Amino acid sequence: MHLMQKDSPVLAIDENGVCQILDFHRLPFGLRRERVTFPDFVEWASNRTLSMGRSYAKEILNTLRFSQTNRYAVCLACRGLSLEDSYWIRQEGDEKDWESVNLFHNELNLFLTEVALSGSNFFYEREGQDRLFDRIPEKRLQIHTPELTTMGVNAKGWIRGADGRLWLHKAGRYELPASQILEALQIPHISYEESGAEELRDYLSQERKEWLDGVGEKMVKSCLFTNPDCSMVTFEEFSSFCEAYGTNPYEEACKVDREAYLKMQIADYILNNDDRHGQNWGFLVDNDTGRITGFCPLFDHDHGFSANKRVMSQTTWELMTLEEAAFLAQRELRLSLSLLFAMKRPEYLEMDQWKQVLVRGRRLAEAAWR
Repeated sequence: MHLMQKDSPVLAIDENGVCQILDFHRLPFGLRRERVTFPDFVEWASNRTLSMGRSYAKEILNTLRFSQTNRYAVCLACRGLSLEDSYWIRQEGDEKDWESVNLFHNELNLFLTEVALSGSNFFYEREGQDRLFDRIPEKRLQIHTPELTTMGVNAKGWIRGADGRLWLHKAGRYELPASQILEALQIPHISYEESGAEELRDYLSQERKEWLDGVGEKMVKSCLFTNPDCSMVTFEEFSSFCEAYGTNPYEEACKVDREAYLKMQIADYILNNDDRHGQNWGFLVDNDTGRITGFCPLFDHDHGFSANKRVMSQTTWELMTLEEAAFLAQRELRLSLSLLFAMKRPEYLEMDQWKQVLVRGRRLAEAAWR
């Protein structure tokens, strides 16, 4: 078995579980160490698959007759393919190449998108086969979906648009005002817009639509920002790498791009975002060199605008609040907030939420001169 990066093997695992590093600098950051053991590889592969905390995770796995408890087996069954990077697992006897398996260019199994967005239950049976999928495990490798390796909690699904680009659709109305506010602050971020009804016509059930309307939720979409040549490594995986070499991951993150790191502190305070955990920020990596090229644009703000007055930072080594982290950042950056104060209240934000955004903005403006 080989761990591949596109068509290049970077790690070999023999039948006894002995791992041999073939290309250290192109290994995933979570495995980039002097010696890789089989348990290391199993942990890395298991962490690539969706968690049971994701909405409709059980329905996705049940549809494919996959284990709900063995994430490593799920990873092997889908080759570990993801839209975050260009790694995949090629087992013994698998004669496929990167061009024929990658998720970036090949057709996706869109019936799983309906499961991922609506929780619909399907029995998967390939046309012309007598339940072969049920009886022959190798048939599972014909499943072509990013839904098994897309993280997060909210219901979400990938759909290729008419322009050929891949778009992630998910429930999360707060992404829309967050995107507008970050645009005004000129902080690099992933742009979100409301999903079109026609785009979701075949994937969003009537029952799901009614539920969304009932709770005042909206479906939003964002365009894929990785590609076969540029990957994302999460801060969680980056931390694993840093800890293996005895370095502080937060200090190392600052070295990558101190300005981007400080702007993240400001963004999270203004949005009062209480969900910037280690999988919700990270870095872009050049796949040919394995080197980090910069910070990812900020993404995933559907837990922003929290009513909590004292949200703790998840992106600083020292224990501090979002406000304290942002004040330190603003004293160094002195970021202009004029466009924020000139904005009208964004749609989908309550008046009190918007007032609190402006209050935090004014406090931040004052902090620059303290």
